[in-house]
Amino acid sequence: MKQRVSATLATLLLSQLCVLHAADAPQKSLPRPGVVFQVQGHTAFVILPPAQSTNRPIPWVWYAPTLPGLPGKEEQWMFERFNQAGVAIAGIDVGESYGSPDGRVLYSALYAELTQHRGFAPKAVMLGRSRGGLMTLGWAAENAEKVAGFAGIYPVCNIASYPGVTKAAGAYHMTAEQLSTHLAEHNPIDRLAALAKAGVPLFAIHGDIDDAVPLNANSGEMRKRYEALGGKMQLIVPAGQGHNMWPGFFQCQELVDFVLTQAKRASLTLASPSDYQVVQRSTQDKGNIVIEGVLSAADTNAATLEARIAANGTNGEWQKLAASFQQSTFQATVELPAGGWYRIEVRALSGDKVVAEAVVEHVGVGEVFVIAGQSNSANHGEERQAAKSGKVVTFDGKRWQLSNDPQPGASGGAGSFLPPFGDAMAQRFHVPVGFIACGIGATSVREWLPKGTRFPNPPTLTGRVQQLPSGEWECKGEAFAMFVARMKQLGPHGFRAVLWHQGESDANQQDPTRTLAGKLYREYLELVIRESRRELGWDAPWFVAQVSYHVPGDEASPEIRAAQASLWKNGIALAGPDSDALKGELRENGGKGVHFSGPGLREHAARWVEKVAPWLEQQQAMQPPK
Repeated sequence: MKQRVSATLATLLLSQLCVLHAADAPQKSLPRPGVVFQVQGHTAFVILPPAQSTNRPIPWVWYAPTLPGLPGKEEQWMFERFNQAGVAIAGIDVGESYGSPDGRVLYSALYAELTQHRGFAPKAVMLGRSRGGLMTLGWAAENAEKVAGFAGIYPVCNIASYPGVTKAAGAYHMTAEQLSTHLAEHNPIDRLAALAKAGVPLFAIHGDIDDAVPLNANSGEMRKRYEALGGKMQLIVPAGQGHNMWPGFFQCQELVDFVLTQAKRASLTLASPSDYQVVQRSTQDKGNIVIEGVLSAADTNAATLEARIAANGTNGEWQKLAASFQQSTFQATVELPAGGWYRIEVRALSGDKVVAEAVVEHVGVGEVFVIAGQSNSANHGEERQAAKSGKVVTFDGKRWQLSNDPQPGASGGAGSFLPPFGDAMAQRFHVPVGFIACGIGATSVREWLPKGTRFPNPPTLTGRVQQLPSGEWECKGEAFAMFVARMKQLGPHGFRAVLWHQGESDANQQDPTRTLAGKLYREYLELVIRESRRELGWDAPWFVAQVSYHVPGDEASPEIRAAQASLWKNGIALAGPDSDALKGELRENGGKGVHFSGPGLREHAARWVEKVAPWLEQQQAMQPPK
């Protein structure tokens, strides 16, 4: 994490930048000195406290609506108190969006800007005035893990109450009838469950004679529903007050106290492990889990981190983590037995007091495989498959999820062999199994080459290659770059092996000039293997299947099959299954197609198990794959 300068210096530097580019800078009047900038073409602002610790993220409150003239002089009193307590204020003008998806996208853009580039804490306190409640609550409902609390001044919580479905529909790019049908998917008052589950506290001050935003249909109804969900909400109802500028709404000490308590409360956010993540075991019996995250609004020098592991519903003992801190970001490693799912709890203590906690419900130590190639390695089978064991997952580059077809990260929207393969491996080895699915339908090995690799004749599809003035062709490198990047996300020795299933698009093409000679297939696939290993920095094992089948009557290419087998014989790769042998009812469309039928996918999975499982059992010491 980049070292942060103090807020005073940051304000000065940003102010000077604004002066240098005054002609282009967005203009906005604020109730306190602040910095105005743009996020995706929309005016945003931050009002920083006069002094800020340089080694902690900046606690902040997120105000809405940020329309011309808002925030205004009414907010000055509470903004002063926020700043005096070291809390920043931020906002972005998303227009009359009424909590719509368009507005929520812009909110996420501001969040990324502030937390990734301006040193703001990973959790904000949302502060919605009137219709600002729709945007702040709407975004909070789908980002509960990024919210420390919500406070409202006569906030709109219910689209049906204000502005009404008819008026709001345009912001949602729907007709009034369509929005009515989908209202529960967008209406903040109908989407409180995630906030309650995350333990996010709510606060509102709302007059009892408010005709514009009626109390009972908004804050009152929200408290009733939130408490029914197990959440906590404080509601202050000034008697005889409506939707007005009464100073008591804007100089409410209870609101200020609530915001400061939540903004400055220590929070613990975990970046690793993720829910349903499988970590590659390092030996037969164990593996190392990296616990990484951010401890904000806490003195990291005085904080102690502890972790507790639960297995089969039984909690282990709390153990101190040997965590290394870089400002508020921490990292530690915990050794766990092979198996799962485990529940991992992490807590931060100041002395004997627990100041922040986080939980990941499903973490496993097992086997991870990277799947690559063309359509029969991806989601093009005739029948979608589903993992039955509950111990098979797939990582799409951002999150882990149960491995039901279609597999995220691979092309196609139908079936794959991964779920039944994963179930069989999980049952055989008694550990969870994870996949990184990278297959791309109809690809030639030429399309998987590193960028700039040249070859004499193009594949049938040319979107990933280009012709040079010399007449030669070269690969653009897009598939290779994606493939390597996905593997690198797992870290050194972060997976067991690559399973490669490809060859149909290089064998026996209708245009003979697009067919690849066996010698070149061998040369190009070896290059992909060696260059990927070089990029990774370790010799990841590869299994290469024998693949060249098209349709009945065009069932094999001896050249391509020999090229694939030569990689095994020379020790460059391990032998995968002979999938050309899967014919008849094992192929789609009654045996007439190239892709596998439902039974074919399951048989394909079984053939992979026959090759991979014995090899895995032979890894006696189960050291990191080399």
